[in-house]
Amino acid sequence: MIALRTRQILQISIRNFLRFRLQAALIVIASMTGTAGVLVSAGYAASGRQKILDQFTRLGANVLVLTPQQSRSVGGRARTGALITTLIPADRKAIELSVSSLASSSPTVSAVLRIRVGDLTKNTTIVGCEPVYFTIKHWTAGSGEIFDVNADRRQSRVALLGWTVARDLFGAADPTGEFISINRVPFHVAGVMRERGQGLDASNEDEQIYVPLGTAMHRLENLDYYASILFEVDDSSHMDAAATQITEVMEQRHRRLASGEPDYQIQNRKSLIDTQLASFARLTFLIRWVASSALAVSMLGVFAVTWIGVRNRTREVGTRRALGATRADILFQFFAEGSFGAVLGCSAGVASGYLALRYLDLRAGQPFLLSTTDALLEAAVSMAFFAMFTLASAIRGIRIEPVRALRTE
Repeated sequence: MIALRTRQILQISIRNFLRFRLQAALIVIASMTGTAGVLVSAGYAASGRQKILDQFTRLGANVLVLTPQQSRSVGGRARTGALITTLIPADRKAIELSVSSLASSSPTVSAVLRIRVGDLTKNTTIVGCEPVYFTIKHWTAGSGEIFDVNADRRQSRVALLGWTVARDLFGAADPTGEFISINRVPFHVAGVMRERGQGLDASNEDEQIYVPLGTAMHRLENLDYYASILFEVDDSSHMDAAATQITEVMEQRHRRLASGEPDYQIQNRKSLIDTQLASFARLTFLIRWVASSALAVSMLGVFAVTWIGVRNRTREVGTRRALGATRADILFQFFAEGSFGAVLGCSAGVASGYLALRYLDLRAGQPFLLSTTDALLEAAVSMAFFAMFTLASAIRGIRIEPVRALRTE
């Protein structure tokens, strides 16, 4: 008996939902807009945060960079542009022996040298590094292979081209196996690195050429000092402690200048990561606040539409009550009518939000992170809120007295 009565009320609700098309459309649009807004904002914020983390991981997140101080004082005056020769192999060895949290390290040297391929010549930054340099930066070769430790030990004349350099010199052809001239010294092209873009130090790594460290120091530049040393820390939680320990080692080995300034500097990328994430957290809060406001406006819209709908159907309520309908029947009928629109709207909101989020992530170059579970959970929460406001409007219907309802024009 109860099941039959429930089915009859549902049939009446569906018929009335289809009958009042404007009211139904407003409920569907309001709930769809609110659900899609929350879905897109949450997904876009998560994708943006993941993009930032991926960029730092790709560029070497747990990395400390030790470089000579770029400005020195002589006779009380600042001297810039001078060669800095204070960072030597002994410094690296002392740091590796003293700091236990270091996973690996790679010194680098660099210089702008002239390269030649056939009749084409150009000035390009040449970076000398060890093979572990590419592991620290999570960088792989797009074609060919990265030179190994033996090539560095033998000071082999092999080179890895950045993606932009390879395109400028060889066009669309794969230069692996070809020869180039660096500072009039012939080099064998071992491979081309994958496209990477601008690094954290504002340099475009795709526009550089990479050779073994020993080759750069002794065959190209004749150096006995480093331009920088990259230290990879085993865990991000050890970054600050490792930076402090490196500072202590360097203070013991390097006497301070007359100005009191050290002749080295340590770049801690963890602070840069924390700053970026903190800024993005504030932006995420703003995005979600706007989305929550849109959802609240949508819920108020559903409430207003259903509230007005109940008021305009006072005579219908009185007639049904006079024919034997109970307060529970009236409550269930109006609640079902509003819930139909909310369910349809939330479902349409999930679909439209999914498509909109894919489009925005594609335009922004972000990873698409929305999962089915998250989408269904957000849709369920939205439906619950819309149902709550629909129920509040339906309660108005059960308070209508049959006699007063039948007298209403």
